[in-house]
Amino acid sequence: MSKWRERYAAFEDCLAGSLIVIGVALIFYGVVCRYLFNSPKAWVDEISTYFVVWGTLIGSAVALREGHHIQVDVLYDRLPSSLQKACNVFANALGVLFCLCFIFFGGKLLALYWKTQQQSTDVGIFLWIVYLVIPLSGLMLGYRFLDNLLASLKQEVKIEWNG
Repeated sequence: MSKWRERYAAFEDCLAGSLIVIGVALIFYGVVCRYLFNSPKAWVDEISTYFVVWGTLIGSAVALREGHHIQVDVLYDRLPSSLQKACNVFANALGVLFCLCFIFFGGKLLALYWKTQQQSTDVGIFLWIVYLVIPLSGLMLGYRFLDNLLASLKQEVKIEWNG
């Protein structure tokens, strides 16, 4: 693995993990304030939701890189290697196409919120900042699908003979 790939993987891990940890810590802070000090903080729910959603969407690229997405291997494992390769190529090409649509429509949503400068209800954060995660996570996930697609195309197929 090249240095650039290692650094990018570490960046993905650190970013997704940090966002989830911050979101969960904020949730814990909100619970403590509400139930121990009887002083609920309205902003905690909104901000923690943003952190958890950002961490989850960015973490989807990490899950794809590590092969931790949900998959059903019952049929796939019984296919010959040439059909497994075809399935890998098809699935990853479909993933790249999905990411392109995700980026495109996420970008349109982002542009709408940029144009209107709409703000969130409780905290007043510009919603374009919140929705920036859609095209960003689409780029990150698309990179992983493209990387897997290229690896699938380079994969050698073992010829299996019955006889």
